[in-house]
Amino acid sequence: MTIGLILLAAVAVFLFFGGSEHFFSKLGIPSKAAFLIVLALVLGTIIPTLSFGTALTVNLGGFLIPLAVMTVFLFRCNSTGERLKALLSVAAVAAVCVAVRMLIPNTSAGLGVTISVVTGFVGAAVACMVTGSRVSALAGVLGGVAIGDVVTSLVYRFFIDGSIVSLGTAGAFDSVIIGVVFTVIIAEALSAVRRHSRSAVHVEAQTNMIEAGKDNDEIEKAPPIYHFNEEDYEEYFNDDID
Repeated sequence: MTIGLILLAAVAVFLFFGGSEHFFSKLGIPSKAAFLIVLALVLGTIIPTLSFGTALTVNLGGFLIPLAVMTVFLFRCNSTGERLKALLSVAAVAAVCVAVRMLIPNTSAGLGVTISVVTGFVGAAVACMVTGSRVSALAGVLGGVAIGDVVTSLVYRFFIDGSIVSLGTAGAFDSVIIGVVFTVIIAEALSAVRRHSRSAVHVEAQTNMIEAGKDNDEIEKAPPIYHFNEEDYEEYFNDDID
């Protein structure tokens, strides 16, 4: 849980000074609302895990709050198709979470950190590939990790060692936060590559026109290279990261 809290603290600082405004504006979420989401996740780690007898525990930061935030992002999806992609992303990330936790037994603190990092990174990459959208990818990471962690707990309970069922763990919380951070990084990287590709196309088009001996009037009418054109504005304000 230490990794998750450190990352959350860094995100909170960025939000406070407006450093994440660019990203959250594309999600249609005001910075104040994003700060409240981060605050809710932090509070979820402070509230003690709820125990129900000897068979079930519930952790707010690792289960209930990520699912609640996932629901918010689902409502922010622009279409039914995007929501379906988000739900598919949840299933895919959950499968990643189960696979990683089954393949890497959590037998030490070091392996616990490894599981959280691998789950977060791979889950973020899978979510972005499945959805191609920031909003639905974030929904997939938040819901997928939380649900995958519960599925893993159920598998251990009924098929391996009869251990207690945990709805949310410290490892799940870390994986959620790491996954969200990596999703932001991957989405911004894909967006930057896309803008660079468009600029390269404009450069090539103007170069071809010059080499073909077109007159200056036609060259001046070519799309600008170093300024936003209509497509770039659409890229900036829309959520699509394909």
